[in-house]
Amino acid sequence: MGMAASQARLLSLQARQSNLEYQGQQINQERTILSQQCTALYNSLLAMTVPTPPSTNDFTTVKYEGVSGATRYEFDASSVKPGKDGLYTLTLGTIEYGASLVKNNGYVSTSKGTETMSGTYVSTTDTKDVPTGNYERIESDNPETFLVELAEKPTQPTGAYVLDGTAYRPATQDDIADLNVTDFYRLNNENEEFAEGNIAVKAETKSEPIVHSYKEAELANLYVVVPGSNEVIKVPTTNNQYVTYDPESKKYTLNEGYRFFYSGAGSDTASKQASGAAGDGKNITIAGHEAMTLENAKAGNYITQEQYDGYVNAINNAQISLADNTVCGPDQFYIYFDNDYTPHFALRSDVETDNSAVTYNFIANGEYTKNTPYENCNLTFDPATGRITAMDIPATKDAEGNPLTYTTIAVSATTVTDENAYQDAYAQYEYEQYQYDKKQQEINAKTEIIQQEDRNLELKLQRLDNERQQIKTEIDAVDKVIDENIEKSYKTFSG
Repeated sequence: MGMAASQARLLSLQARQSNLEYQGQQINQERTILSQQCTALYNSLLAMTVPTPPSTNDFTTVKYEGVSGATRYEFDASSVKPGKDGLYTLTLGTIEYGASLVKNNGYVSTSKGTETMSGTYVSTTDTKDVPTGNYERIESDNPETFLVELAEKPTQPTGAYVLDGTAYRPATQDDIADLNVTDFYRLNNENEEFAEGNIAVKAETKSEPIVHSYKEAELANLYVVVPGSNEVIKVPTTNNQYVTYDPESKKYTLNEGYRFFYSGAGSDTASKQASGAAGDGKNITIAGHEAMTLENAKAGNYITQEQYDGYVNAINNAQISLADNTVCGPDQFYIYFDNDYTPHFALRSDVETDNSAVTYNFIANGEYTKNTPYENCNLTFDPATGRITAMDIPATKDAEGNPLTYTTIAVSATTVTDENAYQDAYAQYEYEQYQYDKKQQEINAKTEIIQQEDRNLELKLQRLDNERQQIKTEIDAVDKVIDENIEKSYKTFSG
């Protein structure tokens, strides 16, 4: 191989070697990114909280029972509140028999539809056209040439008129056709030429914003439009972000920046959260069945007056409370009927805020607990266990309500586990465990993909390194040939 050929070959090999090293750097950078992704997945796995199964101890309470004559009382620690002078207020439950509601285990699905209303869309950006200036109506038996001086008569015209000494034409030919022949005339103006016929003239108008104000009774028909939709929500009857109350006029004025819907007169339509009224097209459903209030069920002849009274009595007896300890009345429940026309109940607050709800069954003659508060009670505790052994309930009181005599009732304590609450908690744990396992499997699957990509890159890098070693060996050989050629050349010239 000649000197020039050897030099060219060397340059080619060095370029290839440089390219291989560059590819190797790129692969190492890709592997670094994959390593970071794998670390992020591992960290997300570490951040996950492992679900803990519920303990029955968390749902175990101490129940107290005491008997006085034919009455049996029961209560727990949450029913005892400190009173004055070292006394206590007790909420005692007595076992009664009659209509009530029984809570079911688990949840059922609910859906909240919409109902369509007709009315008018309004807002503070609405405007009205107001004629400007004073004018008078033009009537003439001679429409060929007619000139009118402006008169100070602010009478609303029904035909042609002149405003501020200037005659105006209608916007369309239809405007002319609607006028009487005596309302036509030919404008005597040297600067304009008109076609044959008579020309009607109109006044200028300007736009002014409409101030929408409503009395409190009218506010019941007012809704605010949800941005980006035709759905509406009720406007509160207090000073709020939507309306401002004026105590002088005793009216509510619409605030800027919102669009409103006034139901009633008008051809516009809007949709609002269904009220659950009977026959409303199943807008609200519980477990796939139409839901309605007790009043609507009675009005729609779904239930008789006798049934209505029984359900109201059952709800009052059940004394079902919300989180804030508010006892729910009949108007806070929805009723629905299954395929066998068996009535079931659910709290409206559950149905209207979530996609699931706890349901209650109606029992006409069953056992239920009636809770009654008693003030100024005295308690006796067992010093060894700290549990209550007796309670003194006021039997008679003076005119000011202070207790005069007490009834002493022996109390026994029993440890009770709320199985229904425990099963609900365990079902929630199983759901969270399923979510945890699913997330873990997803992370593992993504990690496996990243690791496989890393292995492929590692093999590619190894192939590049093998090729680089071969090229390095060949470069060394070419270098040797070049050195030999140089040495021979110097010997030739030196000989």
